[in-house]
Amino acid sequence: MERYIEQLLDDIAYATENISLPFVEKELDLSDWLTDKEEEKTALVRNLEDWTNIKQIQLPPPEMLTDDQIHRLLDALIKMLNAYNWSFVLQIEVPERIQYATIRDNFNQEAKIKHWHYGFFKLCSPDTKHGECSLGEYCQCRFYADFFSKFDDKELSPEEERAIELECRINHIKKKHGRYWRKYYPYHLDPEYDDEDGNPFDYGFGEFDDDDDDDTWWR
Repeated sequence: MERYIEQLLDDIAYATENISLPFVEKELDLSDWLTDKEEEKTALVRNLEDWTNIKQIQLPPPEMLTDDQIHRLLDALIKMLNAYNWSFVLQIEVPERIQYATIRDNFNQEAKIKHWHYGFFKLCSPDTKHGECSLGEYCQCRFYADFFSKFDDKELSPEEERAIELECRINHIKKKHGRYWRKYYPYHLDPEYDDEDGNPFDYGFGEFDDDDDDDTWWR
């Protein structure tokens, strides 16, 4: 299997470096610019298998692969999809084995060839129920449904809105960054980190007096 994986990685690397883009031969300027909505309607569409020459059947089922093989294939596939501007983007932290299975299961899809805006790999078909896609408990659609369920039509005070946004943001970064979530803590939403004027952009570090010549805070 390892020899096959190495050959497959070579094929993916070749596809990454040899992209066929119809607009490369044409010199574009800002007068050609389209809004995202316009480009979404007019962009050429190609089947991802035909475009990359990587077939879904070439990608081994995850249960046949070691963790290291999964890691290398996933890394190569994500780089290739980025090169084709059909990026594989997740909003929460997902185990690599499940990420690979999601790409493999959905690889035979129609991709839009965009120049001005980002394109995104489809994680499931539109009629898939939440939690029944390859991502399972890591379903992105369910994540967004849960996220927006915190908001309703009830009129809230600014303090209540801020508290809800803080809770939602913390839940989001915990799922996206896992054990490293504290690095991304939204201090600007936490009233405990406001300065004496209620400034929400203090980030908890306090004010420094730029006019103080004897600034020794760092010692």
